[in-house]
Amino acid sequence: MLHFIYCLPVSIIISLMILSTFIWGKLHVGIPRRTIRGIDQICLIASTAAILYTTVWSRSVGTYAVRPYPFYSFFAAQQQPELYRQMLMNVFLFFPFGLTLSNALPARHSRFFRITVTAVFACLFSTGIEYTQYRFSIGMTETDDVICNTLGAFIGSASLFITRFFEIRKERSLHKAMALTTTETQFLDLTKAAIAGVPYLPEHADYPAIFTIADQQKLLPILFEPLRETPAAEENTALFTAMKRKVIGQVLSQAIHSAEFLVLYQKLRAEGLHPILLKGALCSRLYPLKDHRISADDDLFLPNEECAVCNQILLEDGMTAECTEEDIATADVVSFTKKGSPLYIELHRHLFDSSEDAHDELNHFFTDLHAHAIEIDGFLTLPPHENLLYLILHAYKHFIGCGIGLRQFCDIGLWAQNYSDSIDWSLLYEQCASVHAATFAAAVFEIAKHWLGIDFILPEPWHTPEVSVEPLLHDTLCGGIYGSNDLTRLHSSTVTLNAVKSSRSGKKSSILSSIFPNRNYMERTYPYVKKHTILLPAAWCQRIAHYVKEMRHSKNNRASESVKLAKERIALMKLYDIME
Repeated sequence: MLHFIYCLPVSIIISLMILSTFIWGKLHVGIPRRTIRGIDQICLIASTAAILYTTVWSRSVGTYAVRPYPFYSFFAAQQQPELYRQMLMNVFLFFPFGLTLSNALPARHSRFFRITVTAVFACLFSTGIEYTQYRFSIGMTETDDVICNTLGAFIGSASLFITRFFEIRKERSLHKAMALTTTETQFLDLTKAAIAGVPYLPEHADYPAIFTIADQQKLLPILFEPLRETPAAEENTALFTAMKRKVIGQVLSQAIHSAEFLVLYQKLRAEGLHPILLKGALCSRLYPLKDHRISADDDLFLPNEECAVCNQILLEDGMTAECTEEDIATADVVSFTKKGSPLYIELHRHLFDSSEDAHDELNHFFTDLHAHAIEIDGFLTLPPHENLLYLILHAYKHFIGCGIGLRQFCDIGLWAQNYSDSIDWSLLYEQCASVHAATFAAAVFEIAKHWLGIDFILPEPWHTPEVSVEPLLHDTLCGGIYGSNDLTRLHSSTVTLNAVKSSRSGKKSSILSSIFPNRNYMERTYPYVKKHTILLPAAWCQRIAHYVKEMRHSKNNRASESVKLAKERIALMKLYDIME
C-alpha cells in the first residue's frame, strides 16, 4: 500500500492534498460538532499510527547516517530529481496528522492558535522520530525531513481556513434571509437616540410601522418621548395624537402597577419574609423615566419554607393564583393576578423551570441565593454579578423558546453599564460558556453597545463575536416581546426546545417528539396527566385538537410555517453556538 502511494504521480498527490483539505473543511460545517470531533480523533490516532509504522516500526537496523544541514535535499534534487518526490512524500506523510489534529483541538481556541500548536507539535513529533532513527540506526536522520513533516502538518491545518470559508458562506446566506429592513434599522436608530436622550429624526420614516414595532417590543413610551415635539409630530398629527393617548395610558398603568407592587412588597417584608426581586423595578431604575419601561409582571424568588406563607398573604390580599391549590404547593413558578389591578406576580421556587431539560441546567448558578442577597433601593435582590448573569440567562431561555425582546438587550446593557466595576467578567464568561451561552451573550453585549449606544467597558475574555448580530436583531424585532407576535412562532418553540435538548444529550431531534412531548412537558398544561399517566395519549389528542382550532381562527398560523420558522431559528442557535 505504501509502495503504491509512493509510486503515484506527483500531480495526483498534490491534488489529493488539495481535495482532502476542501472536503475536510466542508465536513466540519455540515456534520454536528460532537460527531466530527470524534471522527477527527479517530483519524488522528490512525494517522499517528501510520507515521510511526512508516518511520519506525517497519524499519530494520542499518548504520548511523546523519544529514544535519537544512535544505540539503532541495539543492541536491537539482542533480537527483527523485529527491523532489521524497520531499513531497515527507510533506504528504504528516498532512493527515495536521488535518486531524488541528480540528481535534478545542474549538474555543482561535484558528491561528490551533494551527500554531499543530505545527509545533508536528515539529517535535518529527524531531523525536528522527532521533529514534539515529539512536537505533533505522534510517537516515535529516533536518529536511523535520522541515517537510512540519510543512505537511501546517498545510493540513489550513483546512481550518476552508471551514471558516464555508461558515462565512452559511452565515451570509442566513444573514441575507434575516437582514434588517429599512424600517427595523430606523426603529433601532430611534431607540438608540431615545436611550441616549439625543434628538434624531430619520428621513422618510414609516412611523406607523415604527410605532407598531415599538408597541410590540413594549418600548412605545421610551421611543415616543423624544419624538413627540419634533416636526414629524406636526406632519402626522392624527397618528401622533393616537400614540400620545396610548403612551399616557401605558405609563399611567405602569405607575399604578409600580405603586401597588411597592406596597405589596413592603407588606411581605413586614411579615418577615425575604422575597428577592428580579428584573422589573430593579431595571426600571436604570432608565431616565422609570415608568416608561413597561413590564407585564414582577418576579419574586423566595426560600421554599417561605413560599406557603407568601402564597397565603397574596391570596388574602385579593390576588388569585393561576393554578390549582395542589400545584401552588409544588410548582416551580406560581402566577398571581388581581382583578381590577395591573399587578401580575410570578412567585418562583426555582429561577428556571426544573422540569425542562433545556433550562434546568441554569439553576445551579443560583443556589443559596438568600445567603448572598443585598438591598438596592429598598428591594432585596441578587448582587450585581449574579443579577447580570440572571438577565443574560433569562434572555437565553426565552431565545431558545419563542424569542426575546429588544428591551432585554436594553436591560442587560444598562445593568452592565451601571455595575461594570462589580462584575467578575472572566467568571461571567466561564459561566455562560459552560451552558453554551457565551457567543449569544457576546452578541447581546455587541447589540447593546453598538446598536443601542449603551457605553460600557467589556474586558477580556469577552470580545466582539465573529458572527453577525443582525440575524439575532431581525429575529427579535419580528417576534415581538418574548416572541409573542403570532401563533406560528409560539408553536415553533416546541421544535426548537426539543432540538436544544437533543443537542445536549447527543440524540437526534424529530418532529414526532415535538408533536408528542413527554409526560413532564404535558403535565404543565394538562394537570390530569400528573394524576393519571395513562391519560397521556388523551392529552396529546387534546393538544392537537387545540392546535387545529387555533389554525382555523388565525390567518398566520400554518403547520408548515411553524416548521419552517423552527428550522430558521435552529440555524440561528447554531450560528450563536447554542447548538452543535
